[in-house]
Amino acid sequence: MKSALRPPAVIFAAFAASFLLYLFGLVLSYSLFAHVAHTPISFPEIAQRRPLPALTFLATFLALFGLYALVYRTCRRYPRRVSPALLLLCGLTLALLLSLTYPVGAGDVVDYVTHGEELFYYRENPLVVPPGHLPDTAFARYSAYRMAPSNYGPLWTWISALVVGALGQESLALNLLGFKGVAIAAYLVQALLIYDVLRRRHPDLAPAGLAFFAWNPLVLYEFAANGHNDAAMMAFALLGIYFWQHRRPLLMTAALTLSFLVKIPTVPLLPLFLLACARDTMSETRGAAERRPAHILPALFMSGGLVALAYLSLPRPLDALTNLSTRSGLLTHSLPAALSLTLRLIGLSEMAAGKVAQLAALGAFAVAFIFQLAQTWLRPGAVLRHAFDLMLFLLLFATPWFQPWYVTWAVALAALFPRPEAPLQASLFSLTVVFSYVVYGFVWFWIPHQANWGNTLGITLMAVATTYFIPWGYTLRVWGRSGCVGL
Repeated sequence: MKSALRPPAVIFAAFAASFLLYLFGLVLSYSLFAHVAHTPISFPEIAQRRPLPALTFLATFLALFGLYALVYRTCRRYPRRVSPALLLLCGLTLALLLSLTYPVGAGDVVDYVTHGEELFYYRENPLVVPPGHLPDTAFARYSAYRMAPSNYGPLWTWISALVVGALGQESLALNLLGFKGVAIAAYLVQALLIYDVLRRRHPDLAPAGLAFFAWNPLVLYEFAANGHNDAAMMAFALLGIYFWQHRRPLLMTAALTLSFLVKIPTVPLLPLFLLACARDTMSETRGAAERRPAHILPALFMSGGLVALAYLSLPRPLDALTNLSTRSGLLTHSLPAALSLTLRLIGLSEMAAGKVAQLAALGAFAVAFIFQLAQTWLRPGAVLRHAFDLMLFLLLFATPWFQPWYVTWAVALAALFPRPEAPLQASLFSLTVVFSYVVYGFVWFWIPHQANWGNTLGITLMAVATTYFIPWGYTLRVWGRSGCVGL
């Protein structure tokens, strides 16, 4: 009897310890209501860049990841003695607790508020007109990027408008909680979809997959505390994968299109899954290959129609298309950024070095994308694996403008299939990326001479080393054992 109670007891003990760590390490230390009046303000500024808060932040996350690993291992070993409802309820409780934290990791959620206010109350398109250009707004002054247009998709722009329209212009705190609520709802949708997909494909792995996503400390921090719209983007992406599993290509296409209408990085998933659908259909009906494109064309027309409708629904829709390139020249915290700064150090101009790094990143991703398309053509049933490897390659090697919350994309996809290495690849990455908050927010100011060496090449190399070296090493080992990427 004691043995039968052991896994639930382990999970509840890990939940209680995690609750206390989140409460004292983040919520009470960086309360939303205590700091919202000082927006925009960041974690290092609140902590006055002192060593103790930085070390406490890292220690808190190291302990949380230890408890997370314990829960995941328990679910893998005792899948039938773990309640999925308990796992989800604990994760949701932690998310709701973290929603009371000020968004110390990024000011993006404040930008969502300003964009929603602009569209709902001023009938202007935030993809064209920066919120700071409008007079007498309630929230634009709180945004650090109020003089820049939105970089998000039209669907997210409308979601932002609906949230701010429903909550009004009286309280920034209330609107921040509203967007955190959207992120937590999307987090819940992702968790449920992950469990359902696994329950049908690999029932014994369903509790572990649920725990892998729902308890991940980076996922909880970035969605519930920082309120990133990546939660909504990946919720639609996972919904598309759910429809792929149920052989509903039109619904799959609609969901994946809505995903990149929130935020563009999931665009490559649509061709992969459409190709997998086409190949599956061809293999089922011998001699009907010549008719298969007719099944794909409606999906492509649907995707194009949704994109057109989404942009046309906004004011000045043609001008809004220019927002797709507003950050194309930016580099930060990435291998392309390190390459650009190194090229500048050896004599290239800033513009030339940036273009070389951008082209190298684009070329590398194009090769990886073509490779995964070829793999999907040969093995359409393994498209989940190919999608994960493609997104992991994008994050590890080919994203010029990298941010810590991007790693949540890999976590969601890694939860969906049972290859043992994938969860470890994503969880290692989600742990090491936490260190970048301290590197950029604290170390940069502690050792400015070394950090600013080579026009900030010093701090970039520090961030790249702490963030990527371990995930690079393990991922290259996995791919090397397989002979090549994704095999």
